[in-house]
Amino acid sequence: MGDRRTVAEPGSTRPGGTLPTPRLRVAMISMHTSPTAAPGADTNGGLNVYVREVGAAFGRRGVVTDVFTRRRDERQPLVEGAAPAFRVVSLPAGPPGVDKYRLLDHVPGFTDRVEAFIRDSGLRYHLIYSHYWLSGLVACVLRGRLGVPWAHRAHTLALVKNRHLAPGARPEPEFRVDLEGEISRCADLLVVSTEAEGDELRRSYHIRPEQVAVVPPGVNGATFRPLPKPLARLLIGQGDRRLFVFVGRLEPLKGVSVILHALARVVADGRHPDVRLLILGDDGGDGGGERARLGRLVAELGLDDRVRFLGPVAQSELPTYYAAAEACLVPSYSESFGLVGLEAQACGTAVVASNVAGLASVVREGTTGFLIDGPDPEAYADRMRRLLEEPGLAVRMGRNGRRRAEAFSWERTADLLLERFRRLAGSAPLPNLSPDPWS
Repeated sequence: MGDRRTVAEPGSTRPGGTLPTPRLRVAMISMHTSPTAAPGADTNGGLNVYVREVGAAFGRRGVVTDVFTRRRDERQPLVEGAAPAFRVVSLPAGPPGVDKYRLLDHVPGFTDRVEAFIRDSGLRYHLIYSHYWLSGLVACVLRGRLGVPWAHRAHTLALVKNRHLAPGARPEPEFRVDLEGEISRCADLLVVSTEAEGDELRRSYHIRPEQVAVVPPGVNGATFRPLPKPLARLLIGQGDRRLFVFVGRLEPLKGVSVILHALARVVADGRHPDVRLLILGDDGGDGGGERARLGRLVAELGLDDRVRFLGPVAQSELPTYYAAAEACLVPSYSESFGLVGLEAQACGTAVVASNVAGLASVVREGTTGFLIDGPDPEAYADRMRRLLEEPGLAVRMGRNGRRRAEAFSWERTADLLLERFRRLAGSAPLPNLSPDPWS
């Protein structure tokens, strides 16, 4: 029998001895998008934020993490430090602009390169944590080759997206639905954001209850925090205007058309000449030209002087935009978790969102914002009018939202993950490792 040791924090000692117990080491797989990429454009979004924040939180707990992702630019270094004990390893996998579905052809090559990097570097990990279905395919193979446990987080499920398909959106291909089923049945642990997401996996793919861990994402309370609205508006050059904001990739799934029609209703009677909608984000990388389509819709609705497309905005600047708004609008047709809604609430901003499971887990109806059933522009317009016209409502909801957001932190997310990861790693022999994190 091998030496089966319990994973502990750095500096602890083995019972009866003085040798340090090796710190937990995690290999994250995020093939199609890097945690260093800016959210809001191409395929970048909440997944990037999640991987970056979890990796950094692991590092603060002495857990060593490498994220393996595809190289999108020849100028990218092979290895770059993202935070203490947290690195990003960028390896070739297809041409820079390849569609994510065509990346499927490059999964075998990327898998081989990850394995070669690990073996050539003499690295050993206690487990693999993969993100999204493409990475799940990579991890499925590596789990067998490296002989370590495997945890997976889907982030989105094709069958859920297809069930709530937006008008004009392309359905996810059946091969993705089938592959996500295989990944779900094969992984040692499935990490989900909500009970509803876990129920979906169990119902659709007949997953054992003990195979699922509900671990909500968090929000960085030091970055996303309240700012007086007058000051926030001045900082973004909108000093005397009442604002709504949308934050996210521009694709049919996100429902931006719904809130454009809602805004047209709000301004139709002329009572709100100072209202503007700021759209933060860019095309979602599916080749659908959503930005151009939305621009045409703005012109058709006569909203050219009411709507501004600002493109992707850096995470460090987002809090100012959230804080400047009466509300953040999140009209998605489906969301596994409402990370944008959580960030807005952390900034003391009300949220008007679609009543889907991921957003309903964050927004409290009538308390921190409003939840809307279905893509109903009039319902969104009604809640937007209330926030504009009812004295103190937006402020009260924002204050409640800030308190709500305080229950979600990346530290809590990391602790819940590590509790389950240590159980997985504790069931297998641990590699004999030196004190150097990457020796």
